[in-house]
Amino acid sequence: MMIRTRHAVKLCLAAILLSALPARTATACPLCSEENEVKQEETGVNVALGFSLSVIVMLAVPASVVGSLGYALYRNQQRLSQSSGSPRRQEPTSSH
Repeated sequence: MMIRTRHAVKLCLAAILLSALPARTATACPLCSEENEVKQEETGVNVALGFSLSVIVMLAVPASVVGSLGYALYRNQQRLSQSSGSPRRQEPTSSH
């Protein structure tokens, strides 16, 4: 039991020391105008447009999958209720 505790303490100390190391400098985000202009002049690629389109796709795909699945389940339930022969609710007739 004592050996496991020592290993756990060493592992925690190593994790703390590794987290204290200085991080590399990060480049500007794709939507920063100055960085985008420089990249666009160098490569001819509009990074901000690509970034925006990728966000739209990442939001649209899961929404369309969930919506399609929900619609398929709804249609399946409708078909089952029609084929089971369950009586439909009849509208009351009014006699004048």
